[in-house]
Amino acid sequence: MELAQLLKGARVSSGQSQLALAVRMGVSQRHVNFVEGARSRPSRVLLLDWLAQTDSPPSMFNAALRMAGYAALSDTDHVTPCESGCDTAVLRALDLHMPNPGFVFDADWRVMRFNASALWLIDQVMPDLAPTTPGERLDMIAALASPRGWLSRVHRPVEVGAALLAQLRAEQWSRPALAPRVDALETALRERFGDDVLRSSRAPTTTYLDLVLETDLGPLSFSVLQSWTGLPTDQDATSSRAELWFPTDDGTAAVVREAMG
Repeated sequence: MELAQLLKGARVSSGQSQLALAVRMGVSQRHVNFVEGARSRPSRVLLLDWLAQTDSPPSMFNAALRMAGYAALSDTDHVTPCESGCDTAVLRALDLHMPNPGFVFDADWRVMRFNASALWLIDQVMPDLAPTTPGERLDMIAALASPRGWLSRVHRPVEVGAALLAQLRAEQWSRPALAPRVDALETALRERFGDDVLRSSRAPTTTYLDLVLETDLGPLSFSVLQSWTGLPTDQDATSSRAELWFPTDDGTAAVVREAMG
């Protein structure tokens, strides 16, 4: 009954009659009436179309899917909950996080946005891999695998590499498209560091990491935290995340502040 009430509420809020919504979805008014009366269970396709045609808020999509007993949104649905609202929240988070580095990357670990401090950090650590064209997305997995990438400047590269490899392996279970790139990362890391990169002391579900980067300005120490935006119902295998870097000593904080003016 909760699902029926949610769907009826979505239609009423959009100002549409049952007939108007039925026409837009290409079904009969009788079927719409049956769904709203909890006498018929909508298909997954109809459920998504219903919410799209009523301009429902992003968080409602996964909530409705779970009520109906369906899997959460995936890439094949071509629907991204929390896209505009969460983009706004993420951009505000990156702005407020200045002068410290902040990134946003998608479920495939490709950077979608970064603040000025993050771009400065990339230039300090791996200038050869810095984006050079507008809209170019830095591949975070490739940046870990590259001998000129993140791990080339990090203290304890085996420990850090093992932790991130374990996290990516855990994520690929719900994001199978990651598997070929994670396989390539594992091969690259084993060639550089041996089999120790397969043994992480950190739980793969941990989403923070303390690290020290060696730069021309001296060592920079950070605690890196990954965080998701939106309501809990928005989170699935397609969700983007913010990665916020926090200086962990006064020297690092001073260097970052000076660089950002």
